[in-house]
Amino acid sequence: MPGLPILHRDLLAALDEIESLLAQPELDQLRLSRVRLYISRVNGERRNTVDALCLARERQAGGVIAQQFAALRQSNIDTSIEYTMHVGAWGLREIAEDWPAYCRASTALVRSLRQQIAIEQALLCMTPHDADPLALSDPRGYMGRQLPNQDIGAPHGHPPRPHLR
Repeated sequence: MPGLPILHRDLLAALDEIESLLAQPELDQLRLSRVRLYISRVNGERRNTVDALCLARERQAGGVIAQQFAALRQSNIDTSIEYTMHVGAWGLREIAEDWPAYCRASTALVRSLRQQIAIEQALLCMTPHDADPLALSDPRGYMGRQLPNQDIGAPHGHPPRPHLR
């Protein structure tokens, strides 16, 4: 299994690719199918790797730091649920029927995934030499900010998620 920085790099590149597709006026069904499949695979590997890293660091740490990793793990679960709901709601037939709506929904999801990756990079990919002491200082979220997906409504009319406090 590749390391988390490699998974982040691959997923960010795939998100760039899907964003270029979303900017097109018409659906390129074959290309979109390939990118969605690739994103699903890499995102699943990322999700599992993040979960394992968070669990390991929770066990090693104590207090506020353990709470921070628990909050990150929960955010990872929330992002996975959001992603699964999006993919389930937007099959190829639904995408072809309403390409503009799919583009809007996918843009929000891509933003959410990018936010999740940024926080994971800050908390899980640091070494003792480049660690940000503020990154682990607040159990409510990275540097006191909301964790991903909490400032935008969840897909399909569900209310936004509450703050992790």
